[in-house]
Amino acid sequence: MNERQERLVLWFEELRKEDVPLVGGKCANLGEMLSAGIPVPPGFAITATAYKRFIEETGIAEEIYRILREVIVDKSKPELYEEASRRIRRVIEETPMPEAIENAIRDAYRELAARVGDVEVYVAVRSSATAEDLPDASFAGQQETYLNVKGEEEVLKKVQKCWSSLFTPRAIFYREEKGFKHEEVLISVAVQKMVNAKAAGVMFTINPVTGDPSQVVIEGNWGLGEAVVSGAVTPDQFVVDKESLEIIDRKVAKKTVEYIRDPETGRTVHAEVPPERQLVPCLTDEEIIKLAELAKRIEQHYGRPQDIEWAIDRDLPFPENVFIVQSRPETVWSVKKAGEAEALKREELKPAQERVVVLKGIPASPGVYSGKAKVAMSPQEASQLISKGDILVTVMTNPDWVPYMRMAGAIVTDEGGITCHAAIVSRELGIPCIVGTQTATKVLKTGADYTVDATSGVVYEGLVEELVKPAEAKPSRVVTFTGGYA
Repeated sequence: MNERQERLVLWFEELRKEDVPLVGGKCANLGEMLSAGIPVPPGFAITATAYKRFIEETGIAEEIYRILREVIVDKSKPELYEEASRRIRRVIEETPMPEAIENAIRDAYRELAARVGDVEVYVAVRSSATAEDLPDASFAGQQETYLNVKGEEEVLKKVQKCWSSLFTPRAIFYREEKGFKHEEVLISVAVQKMVNAKAAGVMFTINPVTGDPSQVVIEGNWGLGEAVVSGAVTPDQFVVDKESLEIIDRKVAKKTVEYIRDPETGRTVHAEVPPERQLVPCLTDEEIIKLAELAKRIEQHYGRPQDIEWAIDRDLPFPENVFIVQSRPETVWSVKKAGEAEALKREELKPAQERVVVLKGIPASPGVYSGKAKVAMSPQEASQLISKGDILVTVMTNPDWVPYMRMAGAIVTDEGGITCHAAIVSRELGIPCIVGTQTATKVLKTGADYTVDATSGVVYEGLVEELVKPAEAKPSRVVTFTGGYA
């Protein structure tokens, strides 16, 4: 191991995309973008070496892997993942950090504060797993993010929570699904100056629903981007032609909630958007075009489609207010066979016969599915209700829902846009998904049969035979163009 690999802390400007084994995908890409002249807020990475030394020097490494071996004896039972996760996270969070690691983190935080001219600086503390954000294996949202963290003690606490988030139920599940060995996946942590966001969100350099590579699709909301990523809101959506940088489509949503920093406490709060701002676009046209320009530059730099998180700082003038806070490879369309987008287009042209439309929403993961609806308002309720092949109906999903999403034949949510977590994971698992319906949990009934046409964003009553032909021995089956999940 050379001197650099032994470092406990590395600054973003010292990092490049090849540093994934040392600092994870998130941190490596932040350094890579800085080197390419992309506006990225300053910060540092607590390396995977620091985490490895923590679990080895404290003697808890073997305890972690013993719990995994002993508890997860049946991979089809989500509750076993939850039990293993609870036990491991307690061990990691309650074990004191070795002094050398603690001091390195304290020194780096003080240095960051000095660099931005503050005594204490608000930071985002984000986990960056060494197998996360790798091409063809999206780990979107698998580990934790903490926003508006201030002060050395709080940073240290959140770093340990990030370390323990390597063992959330969904992270354990994802690694098993993708074939990663638990002991080979280490974790780094990004500590990055917070953008005091006026608006934030996600953009793709390829249309994530249709696979059209000539479009940049931007989704955003007032306040912090977590509201968009988590699916807590139905965001504004802007589509930009990549070549001409012309805005070719815009859908302005009614934005009722924003995540902002409370001026009194400094904490992140969920605030109600004043009525006069609810229907105002969260981005100006010049901000939209600037974001699309940056998206093009990032895609050209990496040579493949990207999934990018952005934020607009309320304290700075345009264009200094536009920041990129993360980029990772788009993992669905970029690995598809050529011609699947055409197949989807042909599917859209099917003539509609007599169909009773129950609900409409935003098509988020294409395909068609027919089955029984199960309306679940929490992962706990889903664990009681969901059987393999059911249509999962909920307000929104977050990463804790992944085991139940995997059991579902299709997903329909009240909230969210095409870049929210539910949409990204559904596309990756090949599950048809409609988001942003507003009323699915009220209109659809548990136990009733529906046909979900997620290519066009419509839910029909009962079985629509020309869309879904049932298999002989089964009540229904998936017909999907996103890899299939039966």
